[in-house]
Amino acid sequence: MPLRVRIVCAVVMSLVSGALWSSQGMAAESGHASPAAAPQPPGLNEKDLFPYKQKGRGTLAGQVFLSSPSGKAITQAGAPIHLIPITPYTRYWFDQAIRSVACSATGIPLSTESPASPRPSLDCAREALTRLQTEKRLVPYLRTARANPTGHFWFTKIPAGRYYLVSLIEGGSGAHLDERLSGWAWQVIDLDAGEKLGNLVVTDCKSSLC
Repeated sequence: MPLRVRIVCAVVMSLVSGALWSSQGMAAESGHASPAAAPQPPGLNEKDLFPYKQKGRGTLAGQVFLSSPSGKAITQAGAPIHLIPITPYTRYWFDQAIRSVACSATGIPLSTESPASPRPSLDCAREALTRLQTEKRLVPYLRTARANPTGHFWFTKIPAGRYYLVSLIEGGSGAHLDERLSGWAWQVIDLDAGEKLGNLVVTDCKSSLC
């Protein structure tokens, strides 16, 4: 074989081998690529909460209830209504515990995964609320009122800010099944300094009231 032909063949073989090695390397890299890290929950930053610690001059009043399929308002006498300052930490808790519809076997609500062994939603709701209330650094900034038999409540001396109004209603006292619902009722509140808000509707948002 002439020298010129042998040189051309060697060059072609070298190019082919290089292309194969490159494609194999890329495949190996893609096969071992680490998945994107799941977003981590934000830590509790007490600086976000300082404006909510002092007594203010604002007031809040309204009614908390769930909406039954028949359209009745389901109330629970003595149901606690929690006033929670909105920060990145509490927003993450709210999105996972209240906006989420899934619940894991450990009681931790999940927003994107289907739980392997679902638990009753009321159990998950209780545990989610307990986790929030056992964060000792957050407790001084939480306020709680109790609903009367018609579901009405009042808060006084509230500092200006943005809040979640959250209540876990664990069943009405009506005779019919649709009157013994359980679940979250909630509302987002923006309160100016010294503002007095009345006739607030805190419900499960199945209707157009929230």
